[in-house]
Amino acid sequence: MVKILFETDLCLGCKSCELACAAAHSKTKSIAGAIKEREISRLRIKTKRGKMKLEQCMLCKNPRCIAACPTGALSKDEESGIIHVNEMSCTGCGLCQKACPFDAIELQTFPTICDRCAQSEEPLCVLSCPTRALKVKIV
Repeated sequence: MVKILFETDLCLGCKSCELACAAAHSKTKSIAGAIKEREISRLRIKTKRGKMKLEQCMLCKNPRCIAACPTGALSKDEESGIIHVNEMSCTGCGLCQKACPFDAIELQTFPTICDRCAQSEEPLCVLSCPTRALKVKIV
């Protein structure tokens, strides 16, 4: 299981990680493509009470988002811990977003949840961080 660690003191708030994530999940794999496609990042850097905070899926043991889904559209890969969305079953009701205690789910047409860049060897948000505020931990 891949965890992404966040070192608040190192973060500049530049959002390079968010841009890399959106580009990685776009069809063209580019920032311009992500903007045109209105692709959003699966993690977010927010400032709350004057401190930087990372909002991303925390790979919960018993995810509240899955329990809240009335159609069973969310499932968890037990090996990786990643939450998958079945877009055919999802109604876009937003109950998963409301149930997540980490504000990790962004709802557009369907929920977007961090997949740790399953298609890449390492999460692209981590690779793009200029100060190394994001780090990978294999659990």
